[in-house]
Amino acid sequence: MNKVTAFIITTLLTGIIMTGCKKDQNPRLPDDTKSAALPLVKADKGSSTTISDIATFQGKFSVGLYFADKEQPKKMDVVVALNKVYTNVKVLKADVTTYPTSFTVTAQQLADLFGAKADTLPNGTTFEIGANVFMSNGLMVPIFNPYGSSYGPDASSYTGSSLKVTYKIDR
Repeated sequence: MNKVTAFIITTLLTGIIMTGCKKDQNPRLPDDTKSAALPLVKADKGSSTTISDIATFQGKFSVGLYFADKEQPKKMDVVVALNKVYTNVKVLKADVTTYPTSFTVTAQQLADLFGAKADTLPNGTTFEIGANVFMSNGLMVPIFNPYGSSYGPDASSYTGSSLKVTYKIDR
């Protein structure tokens, strides 16, 4: 009786396993799937990301494309978020169309975007700079999304990628 029971159980399990497998496990992507360029925003070599002297600080960074040989965006807007508040993002430079493009900012320029005086901001204040991407097909991808990353978890783990630059006041 044990051999018959073992045979029945083995047959049932094999049948269950075989019906759970399909030849094509990859579903088709929808036809209206859109792709976007991946921005590359990084501090220039030798440029500090720490604002230790408000009066003399100059942050130097560039905005480019991680995949320079892929579809180019229509434009990018360089934007700034203060202290990780992604519901109040300000535009530093609109309509960037040449990649890479270099920028230099002062602490007061960043503070002015938010109606503040740089010398009154407390230690630990951060300015995050990124780029909103506008594609020719009408797709707009915000860099600072209050609901999570617009690019998913993989984009920031690519070798050499950098989606944003963070400047921190530390006097």
